[in-house]
Amino acid sequence: RRRADARAASMSAGKAKRVNTSNDAGALAMSPNERILKSIHELYERGPSPGAGSSTSRTSIGLLDIANDALLRVKCFKPRKKVSAMIIGNHSAGKSSFINWYIGESVQTTGVAIETRGFTFVTSGRKRETLKGDATFAFYDYLEGVQNVEGLNANIFTEISTSKEKNFSCVDIVDSPGLVDGDMCYPFDVAKVIESLADHVDLILVFFDPIGQALCKRTMKVIEALNENHADKLAYYMSKADQVEKEHDRQRVLIQITQNLSSRIKNSHAFKLPTIYLPRDDLTVPIPNAIEEVCEDIDRAIRLTVQKNLTTMKEDCTRIEDRIDQVIKTNELNKKDNLKRSLRGIALMLLGWVFLFLSIYVAALEICATPVIAHGLRTLLPRVPQLEGLLPREGQIRWSGIKHGGAYSLSASLITYFVIQYIKHVVWRLHTLLTKKELARLQQYKRYIAGFMSIREGLYKDYFAQLHQS
Repeated sequence: RRRADARAASMSAGKAKRVNTSNDAGALAMSPNERILKSIHELYERGPSPGAGSSTSRTSIGLLDIANDALLRVKCFKPRKKVSAMIIGNHSAGKSSFINWYIGESVQTTGVAIETRGFTFVTSGRKRETLKGDATFAFYDYLEGVQNVEGLNANIFTEISTSKEKNFSCVDIVDSPGLVDGDMCYPFDVAKVIESLADHVDLILVFFDPIGQALCKRTMKVIEALNENHADKLAYYMSKADQVEKEHDRQRVLIQITQNLSSRIKNSHAFKLPTIYLPRDDLTVPIPNAIEEVCEDIDRAIRLTVQKNLTTMKEDCTRIEDRIDQVIKTNELNKKDNLKRSLRGIALMLLGWVFLFLSIYVAALEICATPVIAHGLRTLLPRVPQLEGLLPREGQIRWSGIKHGGAYSLSASLITYFVIQYIKHVVWRLHTLLTKKELARLQQYKRYIAGFMSIREGLYKDYFAQLHQS
């Protein structure tokens, strides 16, 4: 039996070792930027993974869980683990062809006809899959605002590819419908969707087709609208430059596009319009090709997103830590204030008792002063000194000769008593204090935050290391 148990334990350990080895291999296969983005995403969702070198690894909790704790309520958003790049342009501008070239797989249909009539999110994954409307909105939860656009649900898709080409594992590419003028009818408001998606993407690539459609009015209107709030995200390219072999023809098209854009774009002094085309070996005349600049723009967006996410993580950790300190400090102040309120409440309670006993005494005097009761008490209880003090003597002037003075005194003492009770009720309201368990939880959160900051420093070192290596 011991041998069997030992064999089972050995098999279990071997299996765990294989799983860990597989995970380690998967982590090593990632690019440094992909690993950093994924690590930040997991820190927000689940906290440090076991073996992350942090004291919080035994009982991990995500940064979002800490921020959403009922004691803190810090507004925090989870950074995305991928960069989003949207490609827009006129019909047949080579948007889908560029995506296929970039990922090294034909996931998008290409051709002269208008092939792309909806929006397609192209992302990397472990298995080749296609998601339709509802599944796409569930997969990209930040698209909630776009979901309400009429007609979009049936025309939005996600293509999941297993490609590891270039930096595809770090980027989601959004392919948009080709923009055309005339009687072309879209099943949804394409301009509105592009403007809505622009709020969520990190980079917008604008492709112009040099043959016929580069000056499309619909394209120009969309670009003008995007320049209002997203000018820094836009990058412009003249695609399919290999279809215009003569240099002076290319220059003429570039001048036409530039003239049309000049009044519609911001920061025109930094405007660039490189020519790009898919690499080919059968060109008779060398044509400038800046397609690698597109890849560099995507890589730059990835690097900026890594920096932004690391900065966001630091800011969120600082805000949460400040909130924890504020809650603990407020609890200490409330404790001191509760003590002061209790002392005031006790003093008012004692004062109230004084007026209550005074009211009882006055009421007893008035009752005993009634002739019938006074005669009865003298008859039933003769020679009781304490009773003689309550009973009126013959010819005695009571309440300074004020008629119904006893009633007035009783009323005044009772009113004073109830006023004191009301003031005591208002003053003796105690703050709700944190329990020992809640204070311990906050202290534990502070240790978690310190662990997150330590991990962030390590991620920054990894980021700088890959910059030196590259």
